[in-house]
Amino acid sequence: MSIQLPLPARWAHQLQSLGGPADRLGMLGRDLDDAKARIRDILDEVAAKYGVPAHDVTFAMRSVDDALGDLFYDVRSGYEHELEIESEP
Repeated sequence: MSIQLPLPARWAHQLQSLGGPADRLGMLGRDLDDAKARIRDILDEVAAKYGVPAHDVTFAMRSVDDALGDLFYDVRSGYEHELEIESEP
């Protein structure tokens, strides 16, 4: 006995609902900006509690930015590749 799966799969349907690659790329950028702002708020709070200077938090945020860039590199590259394919004649 075999099972018939609905098409598209749930994960594919969710991805399709995000719009085209330009929309998904924009959404990723906004989500990463939001994540960085939330991380900054947390670091500022803990730094203030322990007397860590703001410039040290700013320096640490460079690492956070790099880490998020590394973490989502493949996703961003995929969207950019889709945009290139879309723009070809």
